[in-house]
Amino acid sequence: MEKPAQSLSWQEMRRLLASKSKTELLNVLRDLYILTTDNKALIHAQVLTPKPTAPKARQPKKPPSSTSKVVPKIRQLATIATELHEGASFNITRLTTLKSLCEDATAAAHFAVHLAKLTHKKMQEKPCPSHLDSEKWAHYKQVVDTALRAMQRYVEQPTPQTTNPLWGLQSQVRALQDRYENQAWGPVRIIESTEVLLIEYALSCLLQPTASADWGYRLARQYAERYNSRYGTGLIPESAPMVEDIADFWCQYHMGKPLREWLGDS
Repeated sequence: MEKPAQSLSWQEMRRLLASKSKTELLNVLRDLYILTTDNKALIHAQVLTPKPTAPKARQPKKPPSSTSKVVPKIRQLATIATELHEGASFNITRLTTLKSLCEDATAAAHFAVHLAKLTHKKMQEKPCPSHLDSEKWAHYKQVVDTALRAMQRYVEQPTPQTTNPLWGLQSQVRALQDRYENQAWGPVRIIESTEVLLIEYALSCLLQPTASADWGYRLARQYAERYNSRYGTGLIPESAPMVEDIADFWCQYHMGKPLREWLGDS
């Protein structure tokens, strides 16, 4: 009488099968395959039926980075500057792209101070205009110098202590050019110094952060707009260096390098 086969657990049988070679395992499967019809059907089902694949999880779309948003705008400003250098002219509304750049009130404040610095430097180098006396021109430069120092302190550390003096300075700067003349279409403000007007706009940009987009645009317009009888008023070839200054600021602010270096790299 034959001795009954020893019953093994699956763990023990698994260890035994794992010790077999590939050929030995295939031989076992072959014997099982030809043994019964049910075995054939089972092996067919396991081998011939394609296994379903789990759907790939959809990766959420990443929002565009702030840098990717500003790059086209910086390139647009650089292109305008290049074409102005080549003799083109444009309507001043080409600068409206700056509104989106200046929606960030902190960035707009730094932009305002940057243009104020450039304007202050030009005032120091510029001789007294013929329509002003030297005493008034010297006073203008002194007020602008004081305002610039206060604005610089503000962007370095915006606190009530650095903000409050700006209100008084804004009133002082505006009072320098508060004369109006009545014209056929209404009262017109008389501007003796476009540089002083730019400083007034820069102070407004700092003091009205919720309107920084509009003030940033007005500031850039005041800085770059020029007049020539051949082209009229707007962005004309004489505006090229100023538009390049504007593009250079935003390039350094967002890309960390001067415009020409960045354009060369990119």
